Amino acid sequence: MVGILIISHDQLGVSLIDCVVHILGECPPLLFNHIISATTNPDEAVAKLQVTLQQLDQGDGVLILTDILGATPANIASRLVQNGHIACIAGLNLPMLLRAIQYQNSPLPQIIDKVLTGARASILQISPATDHAH
Repeated sequence: MVGILIISHDQLGVSLIDCVVHILGECPPLLFNHIISATTNPDEAVAKLQVTLQQLDQGDGVLILTDILGATPANIASRLVQNGHIACIAGLNLPMLLRAIQYQNSPLPQIIDKVLTGARASILQISPATDHAH
């Protein structure tokens, strides 16, 4: 099973995990959040997260999900990526996280594909509702 690590600004990851628990009724295994605050030292965060990755990795790898490409959480995450074993996707949203959980038992490359496809498919403009009653 692939571990999932959220690295995000402040309470974003906590809120997303709360939503996951609301939707699924429980917190999935091997899901962890690391908060990056305005006072976070990136070098210290990387050191802590290397330990977290060892705990999350059950042999199938870890998928890191982060919020904004180029921001501190993503920059920290990029220092943790290991080709083929620890991957990172930026642009974190709830459909992306749910998709990662749904395919958590799949190989890491397949999860990456499913997460990217699902995240892109979930971003749509909603048209005004049509009143079919009249």
